[in-house]
Amino acid sequence: MEFSLDFKSMSSSFPIPCDVADKYIKLASGEQLKVLLLVMRDLSNKISAKDIAEKIGISEISAEDALLFWVRCGILKKENSEPEKKDKNIMISAELPTREDVIARGMEDDKIRLLLREAQLKFGRNLKNNESRLLVSLYDDYGMDVSVILLLLQHAVAENKANLSNIRSIAVKWIKADVRSVRDGEKMIADEARGKLAFSVVRKTFGIEQRLPSEKEIFLSNLWVNEWGMSAEMLKAAYDACVDQKAKVSFAYIGKILEKWHSAGYQTKEDIKVDNNNRAAKRQSVANDFAGFDLDAFEAKLNSD
Repeated sequence: MEFSLDFKSMSSSFPIPCDVADKYIKLASGEQLKVLLLVMRDLSNKISAKDIAEKIGISEISAEDALLFWVRCGILKKENSEPEKKDKNIMISAELPTREDVIARGMEDDKIRLLLREAQLKFGRNLKNNESRLLVSLYDDYGMDVSVILLLLQHAVAENKANLSNIRSIAVKWIKADVRSVRDGEKMIADEARGKLAFSVVRKTFGIEQRLPSEKEIFLSNLWVNEWGMSAEMLKAAYDACVDQKAKVSFAYIGKILEKWHSAGYQTKEDIKVDNNNRAAKRQSVANDFAGFDLDAFEAKLNSD
């Protein structure tokens, strides 16, 4: 079945950069494409991540992640800041080698043959056409070592996500991070696992529903739990302080609270309590000093002078 555009709908339309379809259509998620459509729909007005989140029905953090994705692609740019440089080799071209190219490369390069054979063993089945084309592209076009690609596939299989979209997504992250060896790849896997484990602690403490975290949420969770060593008790205290002040959960606001406590060396709620008591004592001292000031005596002295 074939489809064509109903040109009647073009009476009201807006432009989309060709690169979106030519280069990034396979790489971008549905959420990222929805965010871009909203931005392109009304270029005359600036739209915030909060507005986008409300219209699409996603979290504000997810909206920010999607906007940053298009910034890195060079489609959008940040306002009031210098344009970000594109990360080297951030994108995997939509133009993959043809099936004939794959066959030819397999015949002339032993490493390609090894890659395709071992990939089949890891998947436990024959490779699909698009899978073999992607793997050859990672080796030929992006310089990924065969051992690194096989580690990537092993990781995807272990997570039960050995699909083309996830393999491509992992490959982009590793290319951005300049993963060149198995050791580099293992560190990426370990860091990601630590970040997800940290988010599970944050999720349970904050009462967030079971869902996949955004990259920003993983980054912040890893920072709070693994790097700053914040306990569930401290996370809950920051969460409560945020909700009391903002009447909603804000990772950014919670992050500021935890950063302040980390800088002050607080590790327990008792540390926070002592600090609050000290602040209250100082405020009371100032109030007492003012209350003890004899205004009548001061006026009498002025009159006598």
